[in-house]
Amino acid sequence: MQTFQTGQKSPLAALTPATTLTLGARVTGPAAEYDLILFGLDDAGRLSDDRYMVFYNQPRSPEGALSVGGGGNEKVFTLDLAALPAGVRRLSLAVTTDGGDLSSMQAADVTLSAGGAPLLTYRVTGRELGQEKALMLLDVYFKDGWRVGAVGQGFAGGLGALVRHFGGEVAGEGAAPAPAAPASAPSAVSLVKERQRVLLEKAERTQPQLVNLIKTASVSLEKRGLGEARYRVNLVLDISASMYDEYRSGAVQSLAERALALAARLDDDGEVEVYLFGIKAHRRGALSLDNVGGFVDRLRVNLEGGTHYSPVMTLVREDARAAHTALPTLVLFITDGGSSNRDTVVRQMTEASREPVFWKFMGIDQGGVDFDFLTRLDDLRGRTVDNADFFSLPAPIRVPDAQLFELLVNELDTWQAAARRQGILR
Repeated sequence: MQTFQTGQKSPLAALTPATTLTLGARVTGPAAEYDLILFGLDDAGRLSDDRYMVFYNQPRSPEGALSVGGGGNEKVFTLDLAALPAGVRRLSLAVTTDGGDLSSMQAADVTLSAGGAPLLTYRVTGRELGQEKALMLLDVYFKDGWRVGAVGQGFAGGLGALVRHFGGEVAGEGAAPAPAAPASAPSAVSLVKERQRVLLEKAERTQPQLVNLIKTASVSLEKRGLGEARYRVNLVLDISASMYDEYRSGAVQSLAERALALAARLDDDGEVEVYLFGIKAHRRGALSLDNVGGFVDRLRVNLEGGTHYSPVMTLVREDARAAHTALPTLVLFITDGGSSNRDTVVRQMTEASREPVFWKFMGIDQGGVDFDFLTRLDDLRGRTVDNADFFSLPAPIRVPDAQLFELLVNELDTWQAAARRQGILR
């Protein structure tokens, strides 16, 4: 049996071949009542059907794939992954309280088992928390196969904030808003909103085709509690020879525009620093609203005969350390294959886990591609925090924008929370 730490993930197949599991959870602490809830979410992380919110008042999903038993502050959830409908691809276990906050909790202990045999345990103590009234504990999710991950992300707003995070509606909301606070000096939040408004207005004047992309990116960020988040955005593009069709078809230009839409919501200057890599690594300046049209064509890319991640990772890390800003960095790393210098990349990722940089790896699957190394980076052990996420899409890329942005910001919120707990972010 393994003991998981916050941020740790594993393919389920590495733990068991079984698809019928039990998820036991026990919360100890003061007399306050704790509610344990299992959310069945779609592949975008949304509670698209509230019948898949399984708890004491709704103990069974419609087809019975999810159910809960037990009493008090101890529950056992039964999961039949094979019986889940295709629209449920993430199961998220959470604990909430209405009495005080979770800092007074002694501990929440979770055990995942198959056939009565424990596979893993995960514990969160109240000492690790502040004013949170809801806490995501453990996820079982489908991503190139079923996986399990220890989350440990809290929400100060309790159950309502958690439901809104999953895209659900909270009963009773929609009442008249509270009176506005007295006017005062602009807050950091209002300054962020003003910067976002200015960039959106500029897009409306100069690049109207990007306006809907920026708004769609905003929805994904808001859903994850990142509406006021600020990041430097980097775009790292593979220029190995096998990427020829992606450049020729305009797919890379399209991805660059979506990276810029994210930057319009995240970056102070709304710009994206662009890097190219094949055998060597290259800095290629900034992508912005002023130069986005035909940007990739103007790069005049010379494709290279190999794929080495490490040199470009070194450039990104150097520039992040040298940047005259306290903002963390979101790296959108686009590739169609694995790296040929894997040991060096693993060492870089482990070292970089102590830095304010989150690596989002996107694989372009042109058929028969083995992304085992990127999957390994996603689940890499021995890091200070989980600083990477990986997903792949088949070529040609035709995924709807809303789904793409969900994939691009997936796990950014959980990394941000973990990085703050470790003192990596202030």
